[in-house]
Amino acid sequence: MVKAVPSRLPPPFHWVEEPDRKRLCLGGVKVLEICRRNLGWIVEVYLHEPSRPLPIIAVRSASAGMRWAKQHMRMLTQLARDPGAPGHPAH
Repeated sequence: MVKAVPSRLPPPFHWVEEPDRKRLCLGGVKVLEICRRNLGWIVEVYLHEPSRPLPIIAVRSASAGMRWAKQHMRMLTQLARDPGAPGHPAH
């Protein structure tokens, strides 16, 4: 089976990778972290709306977490560019 490669995000996003932990940073700010939890992996999102609880997502692998993170960050950057978009917290 071929291992899926995580999708890349444009600068200033960058990944800091360790064997049991992956961190996505925006410039020098940690945005989220993917780490082992028991027999699986979780994604903890640090960049989120303050009125909502800290999102924690279970994923199958570090690569799956990195793919989820890419989609999530693209959604957030799109919402930041277009506050009138459907799904924006102001609606």
